[in-house]
Amino acid sequence: MKAETAPAPLSQKATADTVSPTEQEQRIRALLSRLALFADLDGAQLALLASATQRQTYVPGDVIVRRGQRCNGMSFVIYGSVQLVYNAASGSERTVRLLGAGASFGEAALFSHHDHITSATALADTLVLHVHERVLSPLIAAHGPLAQRLIAHLSHQLYMAICDFGAFTTHSGPQRLIGFLLRESATAGGQAFTLDVSKRTIASRLNLTPAHFSRILQDLSQRGLLRVNGRQMQVLDTQGLQDYHLTA
Repeated sequence: MKAETAPAPLSQKATADTVSPTEQEQRIRALLSRLALFADLDGAQLALLASATQRQTYVPGDVIVRRGQRCNGMSFVIYGSVQLVYNAASGSERTVRLLGAGASFGEAALFSHHDHITSATALADTLVLHVHERVLSPLIAAHGPLAQRLIAHLSHQLYMAICDFGAFTTHSGPQRLIGFLLRESATAGGQAFTLDVSKRTIASRLNLTPAHFSRILQDLSQRGLLRVNGRQMQVLDTQGLQDYHLTA
């Protein structure tokens, strides 16, 4: 398939700070220092990264990168939410990752020397830092601890991709959704939780059609296992839901 033409690097809807270049670089350096990947870098190294980093804000619906666009760095979500979508030649699409604050994207394409294989879209008001490869790659080569953290980061992504593949090929649709609900409930301490993104987006991430997603929720509600109120949900019987997960 022919690669899509890369869009302009900045969203037309994005806003820009009216601050001096020096103040902007200081802000970027402070944000970079809070990212786990760059936690032990010294001031000079952070300043070098900041000099090759673009700070950009997006509103919901803005396309950050498109499938087929050349990848020239790593992108980090400072706040907000980003959806990575795989677009098939048939026109269908599937959400492969949902990213929140502290998450990154583009690294797999960057270090394997490929174009972006997914499109990235903002789902909320989002701030992204894009660190260009011209500074990032030499710094990684010269800084052993940074390289080790990057290897661990990429290994975790591969591990999660294998877990996803296993779930999509061996678990039924209800089992995938129940697994998601149990994880969200555990994170919320058993209390009600609110979905950060739309049900349609969650359905796509779980490789379910919106209609199938809704039918499963309705079935779980009728069984007294789940309470649903819009985006707010609460698992009412954790053990019952775990037992149903084995047979669904």
